[in-house]
Amino acid sequence: MRAVRLLDAHHLELVDAPMPEALPGEVVVRVDGCGICGSDLTSYKVGLFTDAVPGHEVAGVIEGIGDGVSGWAAGDAAVIDPKIPCGACDDCRNGASYRCAMALTAGIGFARDGGFAELVAVPASLLHRLPDGLALEHACLVEPLSVAIHGVERARLLPGDPAVVIGLGPIGLLTVATLHARGIGPIVGVDPVEDRRRLALDLGASAAVSELRAVLSHTGPPPAVIECSGYAPLLHSAADLVAPGGRLVLVGVAFGETTVIPLMWVTREIEIIGSIASSRSDFAVSLGMLAADAGIARVTTRRVALAQVPEVFEELITPSSGGKVVVDPRL
Repeated sequence: MRAVRLLDAHHLELVDAPMPEALPGEVVVRVDGCGICGSDLTSYKVGLFTDAVPGHEVAGVIEGIGDGVSGWAAGDAAVIDPKIPCGACDDCRNGASYRCAMALTAGIGFARDGGFAELVAVPASLLHRLPDGLALEHACLVEPLSVAIHGVERARLLPGDPAVVIGLGPIGLLTVATLHARGIGPIVGVDPVEDRRRLALDLGASAAVSELRAVLSHTGPPPAVIECSGYAPLLHSAADLVAPGGRLVLVGVAFGETTVIPLMWVTREIEIIGSIASSRSDFAVSLGMLAADAGIARVTTRRVALAQVPEVFEELITPSSGGKVVVDPRL
């Protein structure tokens, strides 16, 4: 079968890979769509999870069933929650298995081959049925939407609260959609890319600006700023936007270093809150949210073939337009 494998930093290659087998407890899924995530781009830039097939935002149709799998049949549509937690660490024992180090590194599309391929083998325990109203072509958005939902939960906002979303890539756009669905607003989005600002307005933002310094001309200091860019030099300025007693929620994963002066964070009692991945309940909420509002799927602006993936990754390092890119192995 055709698949795209990460061989080294900045080196993705279309390869002829062995057909996956449905081992006991597993199924083989024919991929309908697999989103390109910011974490995929990070892996690409620094060479994480080399010799694996990336892609963890996967939906498709079951093609093969392994021994011991019940409740699923060939031809069933499903979306995959890619996390495979260890079940033994403190996070797993305390009900936060989504934070488990194994869940974040050993799952589908990370250490284990993922969805940038025609077929992918996954444990049946990771499968979720598509609810009525959710089209298969949109189902690969369930996982990234669940990440946005988790970040909004961490922000602890109430209907009518203003909010700021920094970074209007796919997760930022889905964060805007989640805030809007919950009656939170006004919502101000921040991104230098004009296309992304337009999409944010379509998804419910009250205003979308290109620079942080323009935010307070559209709203007062908000009780929460949700940082989705992962660009470390913005963190100090982002925290300065937060109202006293408010929260800066870090959904974007900042790998770089930066200098901060936390004096004003301390005197204004600003909370700095991390947000990673999503829980099972976030995933369930995401399924229902996409089924109820197909308009959220407008965040996807492009579907590309497997052969296009290497060039598309280079484009996405410095995006100049567009929203979510989905890999469609059928093209």
